[in-house]
Amino acid sequence: DFVKLAASCRDRNYVNFMMCMTFSGFPKLNPGERQIPFEVQKSPIVEGLGLLEHSQSNTPETMKQVAQILSSSKSVIVGSVRMGYGHHRIAYSALTWALELGGKPFLLDILSPDCVEAAVVRNMDKQYSRMSRIASNLGGVIDAMWGKMMLQGDANALRCCLALSQKIRGIMAAFPKDVPVISSHPIVGNMAVACGFKNVINLIFDNYPQYFVLVPGAINLVQSPSYFDKLLDMGCPSSSLRLAGHWVSRLVEDRTFLTFAARLSRLEKKLPRRFLIAVGGAGAQRAFLEGLLQGIADLLREKRALTDDLALSLDWTEVTTNEGTVELCKKEALAKLEEPADWKAVTLFRFDSHFAAFRCTDLVIRMVDVLVTKPSELAFFPVPKLHIRRVGAHEAHSAVRAQELGDGTVECREVSHAVSKLHQLIEPDSALFRLMNDCIIKAAETNVYDGSKVACEIAFGLNEKTAEKTGKKTELIPKEAKEKVLVAA
Repeated sequence: DFVKLAASCRDRNYVNFMMCMTFSGFPKLNPGERQIPFEVQKSPIVEGLGLLEHSQSNTPETMKQVAQILSSSKSVIVGSVRMGYGHHRIAYSALTWALELGGKPFLLDILSPDCVEAAVVRNMDKQYSRMSRIASNLGGVIDAMWGKMMLQGDANALRCCLALSQKIRGIMAAFPKDVPVISSHPIVGNMAVACGFKNVINLIFDNYPQYFVLVPGAINLVQSPSYFDKLLDMGCPSSSLRLAGHWVSRLVEDRTFLTFAARLSRLEKKLPRRFLIAVGGAGAQRAFLEGLLQGIADLLREKRALTDDLALSLDWTEVTTNEGTVELCKKEALAKLEEPADWKAVTLFRFDSHFAAFRCTDLVIRMVDVLVTKPSELAFFPVPKLHIRRVGAHEAHSAVRAQELGDGTVECREVSHAVSKLHQLIEPDSALFRLMNDCIIKAAETNVYDGSKVACEIAFGLNEKTAEKTGKKTELIPKEAKEKVLVAA
């Protein structure tokens, strides 16, 4: 009904078959009678953030206590799925802006509770990660087939997502339904709608339009105008669709102009270019990254470039805690315009905590010149980017978005291409590096990177309240930027 596509008998049989396969080997569930108990814990890393963790005390008093905490003013549930780092990173961006706007965010990871519902999704993620690694390592026909499968999020994929969410909705059933929910994965958003939540905001990831990313009954926010346009063509009603901007945390977006100035100053002083290599893709990029580091090993030995990741028979520093990351960011801030006397060409970040690991990237981005990443959710961040080989074919379109804005390279599918691009970025007066920084500032001036902020404003009803008082919606584009556009015209 949502996208006006009728399901045939074959479609219904397909969805029923997929659900049987998904729940095979698991105990039978009665979703209407399931309520998974939770308790609220304080985050040991982010002040003001509440964590919704599985409670062993399944009593009415426990559920009532959680409901009272969530019912407080300006509370918001940010739901995620711990599938790699991507969806958690999107959720984290919303959490930071909720805190900035005076809200009380609560992070819900639907894989955290010890229950059948979470085990089902955990098994799905395990199979997805396994296939991603196999396809990436084997390459060729296998990689091409897996890539094509990643583009098959058709209407039946949406039907499967809805059916799955209906069956596992017990994870969210105990929460009060008037609390706004920001979802970083459609499974979470569809669970919230199935439970009867009144205000659900779905943050659509990537830049390749597929039906399964939609959440019927929610406000679906996208990161690019082209995505908005294509979803309209696919039948998504305009009343349920809005262009918000990129999902970027306040920690990164708030310092865009400062890091821009520092990067260009470092360029003028001919300081070594700092590269952050983000290891993602469920470990599927190992072979590519090993080849890349082999290709730039001589540069690292000459200290012409820094890289914050895998070490390769080089003198290196290791950071293993969130506190260590924060300290390093202070010690080697871009604005200092110098390297410490004892600096080493390689810094390796590794963590036991999943949260500390993906938060590390947001922190370290502010102290590097270039981010090396597959075209995933990081392709939308305001930092010069060297895009390396994707893991799924759907990710290619995120690199295209970065190219449109001018803040990222083409996707380098081969190691030799990536090494060539890296050499272009470390030239003493790199034209490509300057161009990327200029494009980032132009995009920031028109609020391109404010998507997570917009999502939180919608969740808290800030745009609507402003409209009631002034008679108009809050402008998403600054007046100054509009004047520049008019003058150019």
